[in-house]
Amino acid sequence: MVSYCTHADVSAFLQVDAFTDGGSATTPTATQVESFIEMAESRIEGLTDHAWSTANAISVTDERVRIQRVRSNVISTRGRIQLRHYPILAFSQHASPSLAQTNGNIKIWGSGGYTDYLDSDNSKTLGSNVADVSNDVWADTERGTIYLNSYSLHNMLNSSPAGVDGYVSYKYATATTPKDIKLATIYFTAAIIVSNDDLNLMAEGDDSMDNRSKGELFETQAMKILKDNRRLERSMAMARDIGGFATGMVTP
Repeated sequence: MVSYCTHADVSAFLQVDAFTDGGSATTPTATQVESFIEMAESRIEGLTDHAWSTANAISVTDERVRIQRVRSNVISTRGRIQLRHYPILAFSQHASPSLAQTNGNIKIWGSGGYTDYLDSDNSKTLGSNVADVSNDVWADTERGTIYLNSYSLHNMLNSSPAGVDGYVSYKYATATTPKDIKLATIYFTAAIIVSNDDLNLMAEGDDSMDNRSKGELFETQAMKILKDNRRLERSMAMARDIGGFATGMVTP
């Protein structure tokens, strides 16, 4: 199922009749164009390392994390985890031993081994937003940051296996597809279509660009959009820029 654009967006861009299936099927058909769109979406997700629609959310299983100890005037010591990806689709608690990927899990090393803060059997409270600081764990889902109410020196002295303070499973995606991502998807899809010389979809006149050249131009334009809008690199500070992944003490 396509998410970033529709086959109608592509036909409008190419200025051709609407793609259809069935008895009056076009070449390519609407279904075929949608498969091209899905290819373009996968390509963009690979280039940007991100999903640009909730429907295309990407799952991360057991991402290894380090925990910063953060000194606060309100809470003596708390922990902070910066995940690799963002925004995070909302965490929610689940009953052991089942784990739906949509719930995620936050497994933190302590004296008794790894404890899943999202497992309701472990009697941990989960905040519903970044301001719920009275709970055992809460998250800034927009920035991909998790906070622990208490992460004491005792946790650090209990050496975790292979130095892994925790494992986090989650889904991440941008809920609404940005306009530049939509346009890049249209360009990539159009490039697939017009570069196929056998389709004869685009009329070529003596004074017009040949279809293969159009396909190359569309590819270039799509990449330019991603580059100009900084979609090919992170635009949000990682933890190393705000204190580091190491388990040092920082004061926010």
